[in-house]
Amino acid sequence: MVFGNKRQLSKSSIAYIVLGVVLITLMAVVGTSAFLRTAVINVDGAVMYSSEEIIRASGLEPGNNLIFVNPQNVSQKIRDELPFVSTVQVTRVLPDTVLIEIVESIAIASVRFAGDYYVIDSAGRVLARSNDENLLPVPLQGLIEIRGVEIEETPVGNNLKPVFGTETKLQYMQEVLTAMEREGIASDASYLDVSNIVNVFFGYMGRYRVILGGSTNLRPSNLRHNLGRLNDAVRVVQSNHPNTSGILDMSDESGPPKFTPD
Repeated sequence: MVFGNKRQLSKSSIAYIVLGVVLITLMAVVGTSAFLRTAVINVDGAVMYSSEEIIRASGLEPGNNLIFVNPQNVSQKIRDELPFVSTVQVTRVLPDTVLIEIVESIAIASVRFAGDYYVIDSAGRVLARSNDENLLPVPLQGLIEIRGVEIEETPVGNNLKPVFGTETKLQYMQEVLTAMEREGIASDASYLDVSNIVNVFFGYMGRYRVILGGSTNLRPSNLRHNLGRLNDAVRVVQSNHPNTSGILDMSDESGPPKFTPD
């Protein structure tokens, strides 16, 4: 009987100890959180949007408990609200600061569909859409006009949705735009035509029709090679055929680009 009481006392003691630890931990969290209030929200990297717009989209406010700020939720809110935002990194900096680092998508091209202008980045993500080009956040002039893609209505913030069976055209568009952006030649390209997937071409410098060819030539590694040597090829053409427009065929990787004057 005595041993039974001791065992019961031991169990009760353990329960009280556990309860005490929980209460102390809870008090420590509550006490600490009372001091960890957001006082500063810094935004870095935003160009298209003001800091105020970023903060408003984040849902954060001065006075928010820093402990309960969820970086992933905040990031998703910003991306959902502001389509030009590509990636967001949210960092809690003790004792009272939240840092929001923004990387924005670059508007590189436009697509016309059902009376609307779609402004897209190199991945085909819709950054803006309007039936009035004057209402777009960026001017169409300077963007690459996409020809030949077949798409369905696509909401802002989503990647262009291809018509069933035409996915390859959209894939080639994305790969060429990505390569143009990487090689720094997008600003000199006026249009990209993927109407015929075995003969993809684009306008360059207002003078040249650059032939890329089909599937093999449009692999990322081959695109890097071809577009990386484009400006050298243009310099040769300008030297041999000054002030002459024409076709610059870069589809034959085994030999030099071929120029045919108009």
